[in-house]
Amino acid sequence: MTAENAIQERLIFLEELRREAEGIQARIVEIQLIKEELKRTLESLEFFEKAEGDVEALLNLGGGVFAYVDVKNSRKMLVDVGAGIVVEKEIKEAIETLNRKKESVEETEKKLRELLEQIAKQMEKIQKEIAEIARTEKQE
Repeated sequence: MTAENAIQERLIFLEELRREAEGIQARIVEIQLIKEELKRTLESLEFFEKAEGDVEALLNLGGGVFAYVDVKNSRKMLVDVGAGIVVEKEIKEAIETLNRKKESVEETEKKLRELLEQIAKQMEKIQKEIAEIARTEKQE
């Protein structure tokens, strides 16, 4: 294999790694948005947990439109437990469920960051190989 072919092969692999890294970075951004949503929801649940009696709240209708609503029973919440299944839970249980989701999301983010670090190290190694092949080629 010629030096030019060896460099070309490594450049192709480097490009593949770059695309994979970009995909992982995009997934990390998505996870950060999910974490932020979970944080806001947990704060809201903690507010309801401390509230006494009926509570007036704002309901997000989407598109930046909100409506005032009276929450008659602020002790029970409907919680999506996955696969489109919604279960009624006490606020404390809802908080526990969301905290478990948050921990799972944080673990996923940690694994993705570790994977991204491994890819970065691999890319650095390939770049050094390319430089070494180019240096050796010039000496010949």
